[in-house]
Amino acid sequence: MNRVRALLGLAPGASLRMAAFSLAGAATEGLGLVLLVPLLTRMEADSGGLPPVLAPLRDWPLGALLALFAVLVAVRAGVELGRALAAQALRAAVVDRLRREALAAVLASEWRHLAQLGTAKLRALLITTVARAGEAALLVTDMARTGAGLLALALAGLLLAPFATLGGALLGLVLLAAHGSLRREARRLGRESSGAFRAIHAALGETLGALRLVKSHGREAEELARSEAAFVRMRRAERAYVAKAVLARGITQILAAAALALALWLALTRFAMPLALLLPLAALAVRAVPMLASFQQALQDYHHAAPALDEARALIAENAAAREPVSETAAPVLRQAIAVRNVSLSHAEGRPALRGVTLTIPALTSTAVTGPSGAGKSTLADILGGLLAPDAGEVLVDGAVLEPGARAAWRRRVAYVHQQPVLFSGSIRDNLLWAAPGADEAAIASALERAEAGFVLALPQGLDTDLGEGGQALSGGERQRIALARALLAEPELLILDEATSALDPAADDAIARAVAQLEGRCTVLVIGHRGALTAAARHRVALAAGRLNDKPAQSSP
Repeated sequence: MNRVRALLGLAPGASLRMAAFSLAGAATEGLGLVLLVPLLTRMEADSGGLPPVLAPLRDWPLGALLALFAVLVAVRAGVELGRALAAQALRAAVVDRLRREALAAVLASEWRHLAQLGTAKLRALLITTVARAGEAALLVTDMARTGAGLLALALAGLLLAPFATLGGALLGLVLLAAHGSLRREARRLGRESSGAFRAIHAALGETLGALRLVKSHGREAEELARSEAAFVRMRRAERAYVAKAVLARGITQILAAAALALALWLALTRFAMPLALLLPLAALAVRAVPMLASFQQALQDYHHAAPALDEARALIAENAAAREPVSETAAPVLRQAIAVRNVSLSHAEGRPALRGVTLTIPALTSTAVTGPSGAGKSTLADILGGLLAPDAGEVLVDGAVLEPGARAAWRRRVAYVHQQPVLFSGSIRDNLLWAAPGADEAAIASALERAEAGFVLALPQGLDTDLGEGGQALSGGERQRIALARALLAEPELLILDEATSALDPAADDAIARAVAQLEGRCTVLVIGHRGALTAAARHRVALAAGRLNDKPAQSSP
């Protein structure tokens, strides 16, 4: 019940509307079946079997009774439409609320935590897991509808034959209780399905992200087989669940139908129940049997989908617990130097990335940090850029300590250009304005010029050229220069170029090196790399090895 309350609490308005429509629909169905009794008694010569509570209807004209019956049917149709729309609104509200909460928690989390989670798990959460949680909300509406219908039928039956109705209700509760083990199995299979969906997201994400590698090595068949293995696992869990669900539904219907047949036989042969009373009771029972089976099915389906809700809430809570501290403290302004003092950081597996690093980087000039792979260069860049908080030590901007709550504000003064430039779908203009939405044409032109990206203006559609997915229509050097122009458009105090030219040809490397050289005196540039024109052009150079500063003194270019 706590899970259901939490689920419905995600969309209280839609939940109330759905409940109201479910109750109204159930009431109209129950009243319609009860109304059959006076209708049948009017057609019989003897109406002595009419229950006392329905006695006032004995003298109603037959036309009025038929008209009332027709009105109830019409009202029920309208109510059912409203209920269906309310149920869909509830599902959409739950999915949208969970996705928003999940995305907000992810975006507010520490970068180190997000890097450990991995994008495949986050994609599975935001797409598949949340969608399955929405199905759980829809199943709650199904249970509410059928539960309200069963309650209405029970109330109608109590008006007509209390003892028989109580016996039938008791039998229904026994049947529901008997399926407890199947519901527990449904929950286990639901957890297995969640794991299968995560495996599919991981396998497909890796395959699609490595299509060039897969094609170049002729590994298409192997990658297909790897993905199919994840599909098979998911389908096996689904098949097992469907088989058990159909079995449970069949058992419920068979036992309920047998009980109904026995009750009707006793009513006719032993208790001589009037036909005018027996027929509506039979209609109530015949209607209740499939509703009971539907309720059991919805309850079992809910237990199968509930693990997705638990997983979504757990990941939201996990990301909320890793929330990055944010305060009103303003970040220091970089005018003289940015430094790290006795900074250390270890990865989740305990492997140290930086060990007691103390380093000062002068402002308004360029500094290259070199070293072999795994030396800690990118980790140092992420600490200086405010993405990571060190395990020990401090970051200082112009001598002022960068407090944990000020890291988010500091990042707004920092721009990154990575080895693989990230461009979004849309035009070149859209990508540039992503970093500085208020920039005018003159600022855009200046950023393109400083980034040696004037080629953009020579394209047939200029700034309005559609880049497509990831800017694949452009060369690597062109994408990198657009990414650099976007970074410069934000007028950063610190520009971090993390292996920004390592995958480019010498001509593109030279072009970006020339662009960075023009930033001397205007921006602090941190270059992370091994070699190349960009690294060689840096005014200062620092070497890292195994997470420590190299014993050699820092070098400066003339």
